[in-house]
Amino acid sequence: MRWPAALAIVAGCGGGPSGGPTDAPTPRDAAVDAPAFALRATVTRAGTGPLTLATNLPARAAACAALPEVGAPCADVDGDGLTDAWEDLALDRLRPLLRFDEDEQLIGDAGAVLRQLGRVTPRAGADLDVVAIIVLAYSLDYGSCGGFTGHHGDSERVALRLGTPAGGGPGDVEVVAAFTTGHEGTSNDQSRIFAGADRAQLVTAPDPQRGEPRWVVYPSADKHATYATIALCEGVSVVPCFDEDCAPDGVADPAAYDRLPPVANVGEPGRRRIDDLAPLGFPGDSAWGAGEFCGGLGGTGCSSGLLGKFTADPFAGP
Repeated sequence: MRWPAALAIVAGCGGGPSGGPTDAPTPRDAAVDAPAFALRATVTRAGTGPLTLATNLPARAAACAALPEVGAPCADVDGDGLTDAWEDLALDRLRPLLRFDEDEQLIGDAGAVLRQLGRVTPRAGADLDVVAIIVLAYSLDYGSCGGFTGHHGDSERVALRLGTPAGGGPGDVEVVAAFTTGHEGTSNDQSRIFAGADRAQLVTAPDPQRGEPRWVVYPSADKHATYATIALCEGVSVVPCFDEDCAPDGVADPAAYDRLPPVANVGEPGRRRIDDLAPLGFPGDSAWGAGEFCGGLGGTGCSSGLLGKFTADPFAGP
C-alpha cells in the first residue's frame, strides 16, 4: 500500500506502541528511502522510420501505481485504464505542427482561434494499442472561391495509432499508423491511413522548442482539409477556384506560417475532462456535443459537431 505523504509523516513520529524506538520500518521510512519520480520523455525518429516516444511514465495506470518511485502522476480521472498524465504527454509530444499556405487568411486574422482537442483511448486487447484522436478546431472556415463556401467553425481531425516498439518499456510507444482527412464524410473525402511502409511518407521537422522531431501536416488554404504531404494536397483537384493549396511558397520566412496550437485532453464520453469549450475560446460550443461546432461564433450552417469525430475510430476494421 502506498501511503499519502502527510499520513506517512504522522505515522512515523511515535515509534513503537510505548512511544519508544521500533525495529519495524514505518511508512515514513519507506517514503524517505524511495526515490522521487522524475519524468523523462524523448521523441525520436530514425530516418524514415516510425516516430517514437520513450518515457519512464507507464501508459497503464496499474503499472504506474506499481512504480518503486514515489510521487508519480498515476491518476486516471477519465477511467479508461490509461494514466491521464501519460495521455497528456502523448498528446503534447506527438500532436502535429500545422504548416499553412501563404494565402491562408488565419495567419493575418488577429481574432482567429485555433486549438487542438485530443482524446487518447485504448483499443481492446492485452497489448498496448492506443488511438490518439486530435481535432483541429478553428473559429472560421474562410471558404473557397472568395469565401463562397465559408462558415462559422471548422472541425478537422487527424489521428495516431500507437503501440509498444520492440524492446520498449511500459510507457514507450511508436506510431503504428497515422490518419489524415479532408472533407471527411463527403463525396470528396480525402481520408487516408499511413501504415507499414507508407509511414515513411509522414513529414517531420525539428520541434521549435525542443529540437526533437515533430509530425507536420498541411492544412489546405482557408478550407483546412488536412494532408500528410504537400503533393497529396495539391494533387486533389486542378479545377480553378476549387483546387487546394498547401505550404508557403516564395516567402521570406516560412516558419511564420507554422502553428503549434495548444492541446487539451477531453477525456472519455462517460467521464469527461473537458466539455464546455468557452475557456478555450469557443463560447457556446461543446467538446462532446452532437450539434454543430460554430467556433464560438454561433449561428447556423456551421461545421459538423465534435462528438462523432472523437468517437469514430478511423483505424477500425479488420
